[in-house]
Amino acid sequence: MFRYFFPRSSERKVLFAAGLTFILALLAGCAGYQSAPNNQPTPGALSVSATSFDFKNVVIGQTVNQTLTLSNTGQSALQLTTLTLSNKTFTITGPAVPRTILPANSLNYTITFAPTTAGNATATLKIATDASPTPASVNLAGNGEKAFANLVLTPASINFGNLTVKSTSTQNVTMQNTGDINMAIQGITVSGSGFGFSSLSPGFSLAPNQKVTFQVWFSPKTAGAAAATVSFLSPNLSSPETMALSGMGVAATGGGGNPPPTPHTVHLTWNASTSPVVGYRIYRSTSSSGSFTPLNGSAINGLSYNDTTVSSGTTYYYYVTAIDSSGNESVHSNQVTAAVPAS
Repeated sequence: MFRYFFPRSSERKVLFAAGLTFILALLAGCAGYQSAPNNQPTPGALSVSATSFDFKNVVIGQTVNQTLTLSNTGQSALQLTTLTLSNKTFTITGPAVPRTILPANSLNYTITFAPTTAGNATATLKIATDASPTPASVNLAGNGEKAFANLVLTPASINFGNLTVKSTSTQNVTMQNTGDINMAIQGITVSGSGFGFSSLSPGFSLAPNQKVTFQVWFSPKTAGAAAATVSFLSPNLSSPETMALSGMGVAATGGGGNPPPTPHTVHLTWNASTSPVVGYRIYRSTSSSGSFTPLNGSAINGLSYNDTTVSSGTTYYYYVTAIDSSGNESVHSNQVTAAVPAS
């Protein structure tokens, strides 16, 4: 007789578990089965050398450059797709995009700020890659400044002291363009007798920061005090730049001649301006209502001035103005009077 036995419940569990083990073993042996990789390379990653650039102050018409480095710090190639600037005052130059950056490699780009108007300028550089859906950002800033010309004479004034009549004394003067643009000197005038200049001709041009050296001379024709103003004219300057010259002509004497006249000096002092200034300019006239001329070209940084160019027996009138850092001149001070003795 044929008999069929059903295994008890505990035995069925053992058989079922054995069957699962067998199935899993079969799956593990199949040719199409692969386990998950343990070390998969990371994708490309963008690194920027700076997230912002400040170009500070740049004169209109000039340019300033800064370098931006883009690096791939990942383990796979990085695709640089686009570079976008939000302001045309800034430009970027370098390798064309799209461009591939291999791992541990970099690209250098030049960012240029070229202002065409005065004032602050900002921009954002967007850098798009295949490593992120969000472009990387670099902030840019700069300030455009108006170009200006400025002429500086060193020294700003010269006193030749006592000099025998019909003799000549010379002094060197340095002229420098401390502005941002070329300066053309179109005219040079000397107002006063017995003074002149050499080694300098009108019609020349000074580049920014360029210097030239020339000479001024004093050759008195008569005894007594003498003064002159040398003016330099340029279309780049709102007013001529001037320098004051002075000296005393002394008569030549033999064994028993008369002594030369005693020179006089007018000492001027004033109170400091209540506003920020870079210096002061002194004006003089021989008439209280007449034409006043400056005694110093460049502003002097002080609260006193000695006028050694006065003549005996003459009355002079003075006032002072203040100059700020932009070259603006204040209204003049109260007028003072100085009467020089006749001897």
